[in-house]
Amino acid sequence: MNQQNLKTTRHIELLGSIFGGLLIGLSVTSLAASAAPSSALNPCPRIFYEEPHNNRVLVPQGCPPNAATLRQQGQVSGEQTTPVAPGVTGVTPIQPPLPETRQNPIATITPTAGTVDVRIKNNTNASVSYQAIGHTEPRSLAGREEIVLQGLPTPVTITMVREDGGLLQVQPTSDSPEGVLTVLLDETTNFNNSRSALRIQQDGQVFLN
Repeated sequence: MNQQNLKTTRHIELLGSIFGGLLIGLSVTSLAASAAPSSALNPCPRIFYEEPHNNRVLVPQGCPPNAATLRQQGQVSGEQTTPVAPGVTGVTPIQPPLPETRQNPIATITPTAGTVDVRIKNNTNASVSYQAIGHTEPRSLAGREEIVLQGLPTPVTITMVREDGGLLQVQPTSDSPEGVLTVLLDETTNFNNSRSALRIQQDGQVFLN
């Protein structure tokens, strides 16, 4: 091989090495660029907060929690957090329960030193089982008889049930002496009028259940 051909061959090999290196460098750069996460990508995409992902997929750290994340972390006592899309924040407070609907008192008495006397008059022909819960054992009151329960501390609940299984109408009266409540027991055929428990509140208000 002459001198001129040798130079040409070396020149070609040098150019091949240079272009080969450039191609390898471009390939590595392209792979690195495709493998590296883009800073422009949203780390908290909206799909995390749409069904079914909202209830199945945990969001990355730093993103607003969705339903699945909240289940894992546990709800904070006293507040209810609503999952929202990134950029929107909001906490929905728990609505307080509606005030308990309570009937108006059917009678009122004035306790004496925090206690009351209850006169039960059985106007039926059937025996009635009665009990001051926590203060007396179940007792039986025959038809057309009456009994006085003395010194019952308020609040107190008194139950009254006909022993023959019939309906019983309970009628407290407020025209009794101070500290005394008279309760009349009568027969009834109206289920809506039948009651089995009388409650005297600490302030002397009387309710039926």
